[in-house]
Amino acid sequence: MNKDSVFVDTNIILDWLGKREPFFKYAEELFNMAENEKIEVLVSTMSFISTEYILRKQLSMSKTRQALTGIRAICKDCTSGENEIDLAMVSEMKDFEDSFQYFTAINNSANVIITRNPKDFKGSRIPILSAEEYVKLQ
Repeated sequence: MNKDSVFVDTNIILDWLGKREPFFKYAEELFNMAENEKIEVLVSTMSFISTEYILRKQLSMSKTRQALTGIRAICKDCTSGENEIDLAMVSEMKDFEDSFQYFTAINNSANVIITRNPKDFKGSRIPILSAEEYVKLQ
C-alpha cells in the first residue's frame, strides 16, 4: 500500500511547534504519522522560512532551529521555483502565498493539502483537509 503524500501548510507546522491550542493535538498526530513512516509529509521551502521567522519571536533562535531540524528529518522539502511563481501569478486564487503553496503541492505530487484555511484553496484538484479531518480518516 502506498503512503499518502501529504502537503502541510505553514499554519499546521506552527500549530505543532508552537503548541497552539486547540490545534496542537491533531498537528502532533499528523507529524507522528510521518515520524512512524505511515505518511510522507511534504513541506515547502517557503514554509521553513516563514516558520523560522514566526517561531524565533516566541522561542530562542537555537530552539527554533532545533525544531526545524527535527521537522527536516521527518519531512520532504518540496522543490519550487519559477514555475510555481508563474502559476501563482495567473491563478484565480486570491492569496498569492496560498496559490504558490498549492502549485508547490501539485507539482510535488501531493495527494492532499492539510491546512486550517480550506477556503483559501478553492478550486483545488486535490482534497483540502484540516489536520483533525485527515487524522480522523486514518
